[in-house]
Amino acid sequence: TVDLKLGGKRVEHMLAFPALGRLVVLCGSTVVFYSLPDLRPVGGSMPTIKGVSCIGYDERVQRATATSAVLCVARMREVGVYRMGAELRLEQQVEIAHSVASICMYGNYVCLADSETYKILDLARLRQARGGGQLALLPTQQPRTDGETGRVVRPPRPRTLVVGPDEFMFLTSSGDDATLGVIVTALGEALRGTLQFATYPRAVVYDEPHVVALSAGGQIDVFDTRVATLVQTLPGAADAQRARRLCLAAGTSIATRVSRPEAIDVAGAPDAEAAFSPQALHRHAAGSLGTTPWTEAVAPAVGWRREPLGASEPPGGRPRAALSRWAGARIVVQAHDSLAVLAPPPQLVRVDALIRSQRVEEAMLAVEAALGGGAPGAEARYCLQMAGMVCLKNMLLDDALDYFRRGQLDPRALLHLFPDHARYLGALLLPFARIAMAAGLRQLFYEIGDAGLLAEQAAAQHAGASREQALSLADALRANTLEMLERYLEHCREQMLLPEPPYPPDAIPVIDTALARLYAANARHDRLCALIRAPNSIVGDLACAYYMEAQHYYYCSLVHKAQGDIAAALGIWRRILQGEWADSRFGGLPEYLLCLEALESQETLLGEFHWLTGFDVGAALQVLARLSDATVAALDADAAIAAIQQGGDQPLRLLIERLIGAGHARASFHMTHLLKLYVRQLRDLYALDTSEARSRRNALETSYQCAQADDLGLSFRAFLRAVRNRDEGTWLRAQVHELLAATPPSFDPAEVLLCVESEAREVLAVERAMLLVRLGRALDAVDLLVECREYAEAERLLLAPDAPQSLARLAGSGPQPDPALLGELGTNAPNVGLLLRKYLALSDSDDDTSARLVSSMLSRYPSYIAVDVLDAIPAHWPCSVAAPFIRQQLQLVAHREHVSRMERSLNAARANGRQIECADLVREHGRVELDLAQTCAKCRKLLGSSAFVYDPQSRLVKHVSCT
Repeated sequence: TVDLKLGGKRVEHMLAFPALGRLVVLCGSTVVFYSLPDLRPVGGSMPTIKGVSCIGYDERVQRATATSAVLCVARMREVGVYRMGAELRLEQQVEIAHSVASICMYGNYVCLADSETYKILDLARLRQARGGGQLALLPTQQPRTDGETGRVVRPPRPRTLVVGPDEFMFLTSSGDDATLGVIVTALGEALRGTLQFATYPRAVVYDEPHVVALSAGGQIDVFDTRVATLVQTLPGAADAQRARRLCLAAGTSIATRVSRPEAIDVAGAPDAEAAFSPQALHRHAAGSLGTTPWTEAVAPAVGWRREPLGASEPPGGRPRAALSRWAGARIVVQAHDSLAVLAPPPQLVRVDALIRSQRVEEAMLAVEAALGGGAPGAEARYCLQMAGMVCLKNMLLDDALDYFRRGQLDPRALLHLFPDHARYLGALLLPFARIAMAAGLRQLFYEIGDAGLLAEQAAAQHAGASREQALSLADALRANTLEMLERYLEHCREQMLLPEPPYPPDAIPVIDTALARLYAANARHDRLCALIRAPNSIVGDLACAYYMEAQHYYYCSLVHKAQGDIAAALGIWRRILQGEWADSRFGGLPEYLLCLEALESQETLLGEFHWLTGFDVGAALQVLARLSDATVAALDADAAIAAIQQGGDQPLRLLIERLIGAGHARASFHMTHLLKLYVRQLRDLYALDTSEARSRRNALETSYQCAQADDLGLSFRAFLRAVRNRDEGTWLRAQVHELLAATPPSFDPAEVLLCVESEAREVLAVERAMLLVRLGRALDAVDLLVECREYAEAERLLLAPDAPQSLARLAGSGPQPDPALLGELGTNAPNVGLLLRKYLALSDSDDDTSARLVSSMLSRYPSYIAVDVLDAIPAHWPCSVAAPFIRQQLQLVAHREHVSRMERSLNAARANGRQIECADLVREHGRVELDLAQTCAKCRKLLGSSAFVYDPQSRLVKHVSCT
């Protein structure tokens, strides 16, 4: 408390300028200037002004932030305009005919009331001395004589105030209780209408767009200047009879927190964190708050802090939000010994009231204006959620979805409006009572209850008396509500991927599991498949239980597969493939096999292989290719063969090949079985009495004969290697040759030979010869090869068993032929003669080929063939067949005679040479004579018939062994 030292006089008017640091006080017709906040007289540059009746200021500026101000001071019969900054300076004076009782100013215009009239002064025109700068409006109320008492009644003091840019209002009364508030422009035009007061106000202020008037009884009336009507009446406070005046605070820091329980309080779990604080300096009455400008009660201004007016924070330091429970209380009610403030409802409460009165669009405009494009806070989210619920209640689903998204409504709460989905989620869904939300929002949930019933009610209202139309519309509305729920859950799922998700983590499985059902129910196949295959938090037990109940078997299998239970998924697919269940979404056997291709579990693959052998042999073989060698080697081959052979020889051949390739324990048995399969397949291709088989056989034989005609040394095996990829038959026969020639053999040749002779004896002659060699029957193989015109193969087998391409190599267990067989075979006179006789025997069936073969043998093996073979050559053959052989034989005879003569001459020359050498030795060393009694000079034994050595120098004779 500071003593202003005004002699105990009553303060009539105060103006505070916080940014300027000045307080202007009118007291006792004197204007005194004080510094803020210490309230010390300024003096000096701002001297006091005396003889003042009233003061005002240019209301274009905000007193809370203005660093300079223009004051309008009425003194007796003049008006002074002062500029207050660092010092006080008089800028203009205007002469007035009568004393001034009330004054206000806006820019270059001053509205005042003197003892006669209300006037508007145009300061700009007055400064230019143009004349006519004073505009008289209406006369002020004059003293009157009371007819009953005869006393003179003084009228109330006239009032003027600024109500907008270049707009003013003044009060006029006709003498009775009615009082009018006339709003005029600076030019004196009444454009906005007139306010009507029940009694002459004791005080009146303007807080855009409202005029607030204080009556003598303490009642406060609020008028909306936009429509010139009374919009609210506030009862007075406890000391209302002593209320004196109203004034506007310089800033908005005189704040009160006003709440509405429905919009603020948080119900739910005891430990739930409150979204808003439920405490407040003042609460509105729960049932009486509408969209009126101020509360029905006057909040006492308690707990004011001594701080500069205009501070940006309310008491307690809590920052103020644009859409908040806080409200700046600018209007102060001054009583005899107390102060109070008019507490306006916060913007949050106003918006809440608009939403509850179904004025959603208007409320959202207010929210947008409050946010200014910024992100919504807790209060704005509450309003958006409320708006969404109101729209949902009215089945405006698109609007509801938009407001839910922006308001970040907890998706778990929305799911409680769909009982089927709530039951489906079960314990996974948090009970509604434990979901934190404002009580007013919770009440709307209770009012709606079931979205399905809401759709039925809306359909009944729109369909009228037509029950069929009502049912159809209800189905459509229910589908729309489910679609709205689906789209909102999709939005929530996207939001949960943000760095700071707006919903708690335990909402993720709820969202995913609910979407898993919604997508299936709404036939969103692609979305559901994408959801299941992507990383998700679907609770598989809940989703699968629903899918099985709804017969969505394929979706159930996808969930099992995504969560690693591949056996359960395959089990469902098997039942669909077998026809036990039906689901058109399943891709059938191709999708089933595609899944198996990605599997690594040998145990699972083996189980599916066994099942497929009884369902689809071809698919079983595809799975067999995925099994490891170790798994195939441990396979029950007999059972597999018994199952696979129902599909024919080709699948069985593939199975046996796989068993052999994996090194199965019964590889020899399986190889024998495989070869027998090949033989039967070749029989079907070449040996059957069908036009197709005959055509295929003739084509192969013709092409081989053409190739052999150019080269008699060409074997069928070499020809087959060259044409193996021509068709299925050549490939299969070449495969048989490779298996028969494999070293060491892994099959039973006797059993395979028996199969060949019984199934395709004539067609597979070369193969029979190979098997005969395997059995050690090489000469039989030669006969067979000659019989089937395999002359080169027979010649290599019989005469060149150690050649690289000889069939003789098949007789051994290694890369070399059997030594015992080599003793029987080889190039010698008996074998050459044997083969030559077989070629000569061909003359009865193919004389030309026989002649060519015999001619080749005679030219290549003449030394092993006796001349008497010429007697066996048919007489009709040309001489050219035997001519080379005869020529060679004659050359051989001549050669032998010449060699004999040379040998006799050489022997005679050698004898003569020995005689000459002996004579030379006798002549040089003398004659050496030995008899039978001669002994060895070293061992002393008789020389006898042993070889000896004579040394001419020492004349000693020794055994050769003793030298």
